[in-house]
Amino acid sequence: MYILYFIAGTFAGSFFYTLALRYSTGAVKENPYKALFSLSACPHCGKNISPVYLIPIVGYIILRGRCSSCKNRISVSYPLMEVLYGVLALMVAYFHGTDLVSLSIYLICAISITIAVIDFKTMTIPPSLIIIFVLLSIYPIVIRFELMDNLYGLIFLTLFFLIIMFIFPGSFGGGDLKFYSAAGFLLGFEMSIVLLEVSLITGALAGIVWGGINGWNFKIKIPFAPFISAGIIITLLFGHTIILYYTQIFGL
Repeated sequence: MYILYFIAGTFAGSFFYTLALRYSTGAVKENPYKALFSLSACPHCGKNISPVYLIPIVGYIILRGRCSSCKNRISVSYPLMEVLYGVLALMVAYFHGTDLVSLSIYLICAISITIAVIDFKTMTIPPSLIIIFVLLSIYPIVIRFELMDNLYGLIFLTLFFLIIMFIFPGSFGGGDLKFYSAAGFLLGFEMSIVLLEVSLITGALAGIVWGGINGWNFKIKIPFAPFISAGIIITLLFGHTIILYYTQIFGL
């Protein structure tokens, strides 16, 4: 069964990564219907890719990483992202089971990665994907049946980053704020603290490394959605375990 979960995850990854690329190129904004439902094509020659070569990972291996028409090299990011989504499906199934809540969690994580890829490529976060994120959050929130805690999470992260953005103008964008607010509503107050910690620490470390690579220039802006997404995924998978460790360490 876990093999099937991985395979299903790779197919989902193929769709979500393609969606991220089409958002990044502006194809979704230009023609949403065509961007969502048109066949995949070679990024170099534009020829449609044969369905057999669209099989995640396998198609890339058969083609040896090159287009069957123009023979130009296709980025290895395609199979790597398919593997990432497949592994994510395995982890969600292992830690959360295979019910509807687990499916919702997987799709939330998948959309989070999609947002991260778009922000990495364009420094923007599409509002439409934030809306989808919120819609996918409704079922887990209803099942959990602790709406006040979800509202506390929303208020906490929203106010926290509004204050940060007021004190340090330009430190975060409006898309980051919306993404954090949606995540706070999904996770609730306690798990929002875990998200905040993971995203800020990973973002700060990456910023230091990137600033060092660029001659210790720390004024360079970096996309922050990848770190928010990493925080969301880690919190959804391991948040309760992290909180448990905190209570044991601090004797709470």
